[in-house]
Amino acid sequence: MSALKNEIIGSWKLLSYIEVPVGGEEYLFPLGNNPKGLLIYSPDGCMSVQISVKDPIRYDSDDRFSVDDNKIATRVKGYIAFAGKYTTDNFLSQVTYHIETSLNPNWEGAKQVRKLDFEGDVLYQKSVEPIPSDGQMVHAYMTWQRVSKLLEDDEKIGDRVEESY
Repeated sequence: MSALKNEIIGSWKLLSYIEVPVGGEEYLFPLGNNPKGLLIYSPDGCMSVQISVKDPIRYDSDDRFSVDDNKIATRVKGYIAFAGKYTTDNFLSQVTYHIETSLNPNWEGAKQVRKLDFEGDVLYQKSVEPIPSDGQMVHAYMTWQRVSKLLEDDEKIGDRVEESY
């Protein structure tokens, strides 16, 4: 297994999602300032990502087929989801997603490449090729934190709370 693949295997919680228009310096937050998300890389080369607005509009029913089309459209615009296989390139420090299923059907069968950088348990990703978003081409920047690190921190906080009683 490659060194880069070993580094990314596991689960990652989203810390930020930002888009920057090509040739621009303005930061865009299409999913709000504090989106939520989960990225999973398995040892067998499968991956899955889910990113959404933090507080979505709730449906009037648990039956997704009876939900108002406008509410569904709002949810779809506030959600990124895809899964498939992934490959890594140690030399370029990149991961390539080979998308098999996606909320956006136009992405199915496509490849997306992310440049990777690490700082401890934090993973920084940048889309290598620009992607269309709201009528313009942008680079997407995502910051993730390894879930196991978050769980350890939560346990330490819980231990400190228990000790204070």
